[in-house]
Amino acid sequence: MSSGAKVSTAWKREVTPGITPPGDWNVLTRVSFGLVPTYNTEENNEIGADRMAQGTAQTTVDVGGDIETKLRYGALDEFMASCFGKDWAGNVLTMGNDRISFSIGSYASDVGIAAIARGAQVATMNFEVPNDNEITVTTTFSAIDWSDKADNTSFILNPIAEAHQRRYGFKDVTGLKINGVQLGEDNACVDSFNLQFDNAVQTQRCIGNGNPFPGNIIPTTFTPSGSITMSWSKTAYEYWKAQQTGDALSFEFTLNNADGGYTFFLPEMEVSGDWPDGGATDIIQVELSYTGRRIPPTITRIPGPVAITAVAVTPDTLSLEVDETADLEAAVTPVGASQLVIWASSAPAIASVSATGLVTALAVGTASITATSAADGTKTDTCAVTVSA
Repeated sequence: MSSGAKVSTAWKREVTPGITPPGDWNVLTRVSFGLVPTYNTEENNEIGADRMAQGTAQTTVDVGGDIETKLRYGALDEFMASCFGKDWAGNVLTMGNDRISFSIGSYASDVGIAAIARGAQVATMNFEVPNDNEITVTTTFSAIDWSDKADNTSFILNPIAEAHQRRYGFKDVTGLKINGVQLGEDNACVDSFNLQFDNAVQTQRCIGNGNPFPGNIIPTTFTPSGSITMSWSKTAYEYWKAQQTGDALSFEFTLNNADGGYTFFLPEMEVSGDWPDGGATDIIQVELSYTGRRIPPTITRIPGPVAITAVAVTPDTLSLEVDETADLEAAVTPVGASQLVIWASSAPAIASVSATGLVTALAVGTASITATSAADGTKTDTCAVTVSA
């Protein structure tokens, strides 16, 4: 029997849609996985020798579904690009017409069953921002191929974990504005909101390709939409009233934590909503549905501190006599990362080390000198020191 905790998920970007390229995979930390095949059938209406039903005939196969994740900095950037149909230009993402697809695999290691969807494009992405919890993203994929096997081998090889593990929550939302006006306790307290980008994809069938899967996934109109719930106030009333005149509003917000952030901006949207009401003990709130129009939205990425990948100490071995000194060097990668390290000795009575990496031999014996990145305590390297008389 399989345990859900033992089903891993990973992805890699394709060069040619539908063909899994060589190389390492990227781990996808997720809440749920619904990217699966649907085998469509049609009833066989033939009449046989008696009145027994003749069963069904397989027709087409659709591959698609939702993957729910928590939002981390950098974890979904490639999926955002697929949704927008455009690669990031520096740290800015806007709408385009490029086809960006992925191979997405899963592996139940305890029972040895593996599956892979190929040519998977993002159909929709929905960002859900609650008032008391973490931000979730539901990404809906449409794919053009599916394979599965149960031979105790996985499609996923050498998966690389996500660089950042801090998850965005409601407390990480800043700069929440409509028409450039910051929303808050004084004008229109926002209870919750969501934002969805929808490509309205269509499945294109191609006779002659020798299989029942789609030939292409074609994005059509690109529509940002969502809803925002806020306290009923004069400010909220002005936004509600925009539906009477068809006036456009803008909407923006920023997510930011120690790893980095994103600013989402819809330059123009139209709203609709019912007149609010409530009971005697209720806080009156209005829910406004909004739809972007005419001007494409943008997402601006806000880089955080550069992630440390490694610390390297040189030399890695050192031989000294008592009372001798030597300098150690520590290089932190990648370039641009903080070079600050903390030095420590495993045997300070034998070999001490200063804050700058100066080793002093004090007594005969051995010691290990360690440099630890001040920005990431999990990244270290050592030098083995031998002290003689």
